[in-house]
Amino acid sequence: MKGIERKNGELFVDNISLNNIAKDFGTPTYVYSEPLLRDNFESYSSSIRENDKVCYAVKSNSNLSILKLLVSLGSGFDVVSGNELKKCLLAGADPKKIVFSGVGKSEKEINYAIENRIFSINIESESELERILKISDNLEKRVSCSIRVNPEISSESHPYIQTALKTSKFGVDEDCCFRMAQRIKDSKNIDLIGIASHIGSQISKSSLVNENVDFLLKIINKLNNKDHNINSLDIGGGFGIRYKDEKSLSPRKVIPSLLDKLGKDKNLILEPGRSISGGVGVMLTKIEYIKESRDHNFAIVDAGMNDLIRPSLYDAWHKIEPVNLKEGLGEETYRFVGPICESADQFGDRDMGIEEGDLVAVYDVGAYGFSMSSNYNSRTKSAEILTNKGKMKVIRSRETFKDMLGDEIELLR
Repeated sequence: MKGIERKNGELFVDNISLNNIAKDFGTPTYVYSEPLLRDNFESYSSSIRENDKVCYAVKSNSNLSILKLLVSLGSGFDVVSGNELKKCLLAGADPKKIVFSGVGKSEKEINYAIENRIFSINIESESELERILKISDNLEKRVSCSIRVNPEISSESHPYIQTALKTSKFGVDEDCCFRMAQRIKDSKNIDLIGIASHIGSQISKSSLVNENVDFLLKIINKLNNKDHNINSLDIGGGFGIRYKDEKSLSPRKVIPSLLDKLGKDKNLILEPGRSISGGVGVMLTKIEYIKESRDHNFAIVDAGMNDLIRPSLYDAWHKIEPVNLKEGLGEETYRFVGPICESADQFGDRDMGIEEGDLVAVYDVGAYGFSMSSNYNSRTKSAEILTNKGKMKVIRSRETFKDMLGDEIELLR
């Protein structure tokens, strides 16, 4: 993989030894390649037109340094909480490039979004619309919104990351969309600027993306024929990456055909997350013990499901490799597990030659890795490192026990 390579059997990221990173910062530690992140973003930004937007899905990796880097590249942002919005603004993001998605926006969050005049609040229900109407009227401020519809298209991925099935909590059906559009038209402070959808993550077929666009265009054309003026089409994100055998989607190959469908009078909004940050990182972890049993050889590492929950939650597969290839060690099958007191605390079975004390790298963890980590079992969160051209920068210090306690200790006094 570009940026992550071996030299004399040792793994390097952007010409920096992972052994040295582990020595300096301990394990587990997340390591991200800035050049890879730039390349992935530019595969989107180079494929769109001036008025289109790439709004990075902050939930996939919300580190402030990552967000600030993306701001410098011209990125917009897709947020799903008030605090994600605050982080983007703190990183210097242009509010007019921010969309706010999510089914459970609080009054406080909606108020904050309106006050900061973001590009669009993506409305997910009639009740949410009524809340926005009330708040915008009280503030006496106009707000730009899109309606998120559910196209009932399967992304053909894991059930937990499909968001457009009939049973999904996300979006509204077509009839509801038309009712909401009329309610907005009759209002005095809401501008309906777009129709949005997101069919899920790890989409591997361009035909599904095109089907989604066709569905949205049909709705927009119907609404515009009823004297609406909608020119933004937000198709969400979800372009798949390759973890093992999956087929990845190339923005440079898929986006041009979408723009042909839209023509010059409609703008495309994209909300990629995993396809920008997913493949740029590895998680370094150390083998604490090797434990042999009748049925399995266990490699017990110092990273647990609190550090990387995807394998436990989604049965996700991540490539795992030793940081140092050692001659003379025969390969055996090891089940990589962590120290968490849960049977689900597993990273999978892999064949390799390893010993206690060895470092291993878990690949493709730049999305939904650290951002989903927790303090379960009272474990502190890992450090995060950003590398670029032989240099590295700490973008999150390792959490200490005192950090983790926060205000708890004060409340005891």
